[in-house]
Amino acid sequence: MKRLVIAATAIAIVIVIAPARGQTLDARRTAMGGVVLPGGGPSGQASNVAYRAVPNGPGHSSGLPLPIGLIPLVSNPPALDPNDPGFNVYELANTLYNPPWNLQLVTPNPPSNDVVVTLGRDHLAVDLGEVGDVFPANGTRFGSVSQLPALGFGVRHFFVGLSALAQYQNDLRLNDALHGALANGDEFRTQTEYALYDDASGQAAAALQLGWAGAVMRSSQSDDAPNALYAGARSKVLRGLAYADAHNQVSFTTSDTLFGSSAVDLNYTGLIHDAGPAGGGWGQGFDLGMVWMTHGIELGVGVNDIATRINWKVRESVARRDSVTGEYSQETVREDEPWTSEIAPTVTVNAARRFGSILVAADVTHHDQDTQSHLGLERWWGPIALRTGAGLDPNHLVQYGGGLGARLGRFGVDVALATNSRNLTRERGLELGAGFSFYH
Repeated sequence: MKRLVIAATAIAIVIVIAPARGQTLDARRTAMGGVVLPGGGPSGQASNVAYRAVPNGPGHSSGLPLPIGLIPLVSNPPALDPNDPGFNVYELANTLYNPPWNLQLVTPNPPSNDVVVTLGRDHLAVDLGEVGDVFPANGTRFGSVSQLPALGFGVRHFFVGLSALAQYQNDLRLNDALHGALANGDEFRTQTEYALYDDASGQAAAALQLGWAGAVMRSSQSDDAPNALYAGARSKVLRGLAYADAHNQVSFTTSDTLFGSSAVDLNYTGLIHDAGPAGGGWGQGFDLGMVWMTHGIELGVGVNDIATRINWKVRESVARRDSVTGEYSQETVREDEPWTSEIAPTVTVNAARRFGSILVAADVTHHDQDTQSHLGLERWWGPIALRTGAGLDPNHLVQYGGGLGARLGRFGVDVALATNSRNLTRERGLELGAGFSFYH
C-alpha cells in the first residue's frame, strides 16, 4: 500500500508540476527539445484554442507516454519518515523538482558535505562548499499552470467541455546578510538580522468550457500547402476545489557579541489562507488563440487565462514560534474570509515549417516571470524518424534532446534522450523517455 500511495502521489505531481517545469511527457517532443508540435486537432488546444479548428496535417499523431521512471520509484520508494535512517531530504526535494516520469540515466551528484567552520574571538564564518550553490543571489522562483484536455463535444464550430486546471507558485528569498553567510561564507556580524522569506500558493479548480473555433479566412489551397487563418475563443466557468497560500518568515538577530551567554532567538511567523471544496466559489477566465497557415508555414499564438479569477471563503490563520517554550502553534484568526485568487496569463507563440521530409519547429512560452523557448528538428527516412532539439529552461540553461521514432501503419514507438537541470544544484542530468504514437 505504501508503494501504491507513493506512485499515485508521483503521478499527481507529474500532472500538476511537470509541464511548466520543463519536463515534457511526450517522447516525440522530448527528443525535439520540448518544442510545441505542429498540426491540428484537439491535441494542441490546451495551449491554443484555435488548434481545435485546424485540420490534421500530414503525419499527425497522438502520443501515449510511458511512465518508465516510476518503476525504480515504486520498487525502491524513498523514506518519508524523518526518523528513518534512510531519510534523505535532498533526494525528496529533487524528486519534487524533477518528477520521475522519465527514467533518470544520469543524476547529478549531491552537493559535497564538506563544511568549514572558522571560529575566533567574536568571529564566526561557515563555508558550506558546494551546498552554498543551492542559494542563488536572486532567490528561487518557480511555478506552473496546467490545464487538462477537455472532455466534451462540438456542434459545427461551437463546443462545450469539462476540464480542470491547477496552479502553484513558490518564491524563496534570503536577505543579503543570510545569503552572504550561506552562499559566500561571509562572516556573521553582530547586531544584524538574518532572514529567510518563503511565499507559496497553490489552487485547483474544475472548469466548464464554452467556446468557438473556426476558419476566419481561407483561400484556394492544396492538402500540402493550405492557406488559412484560424481563430478561437474559450470562456471558462470555474468552480474552486482547493486553495492554500502561506507567507513565511524565519529570522534571527545577533546581539552585540556573537558568543554571549544567551542563545540566539529564532523567530518564525507565517500567515496562511486555506480552503477546501466547501470554501470554493465560482470564477471565470478567458482564452484566445490564432493559427495562421500559409505556403507551408504554420504560426500559432495562444493566450490562456486572461482575467482568470476564483472566489473563495478561506480560513486565515497565523503560525508562530513561542520564544520561551520553542514550540510552534497555529491560531485561526478568521473563518470564511472572502478571498479572490488570480492566475497569471500564459502566452505561447509557436512556428513550424516542413521542407520535404524535414520538420522544423520552434516556440516561446511566457508565464508570469518564467520564459522558456525550444527548437526542434525531425527527419523521416521511410518508417524511421530521427529527432533532435534544444531548449532554454526556467533556469536559463540550454538543454538538449535527441531520439528515434518507428512507424508501422498507424502505430508507432518513440524513444528520447534529453538533458535537464531540474534539481536543487541546477547541475545537468540525463533522462530517457518512451511512448507510443497513433497516426491519424
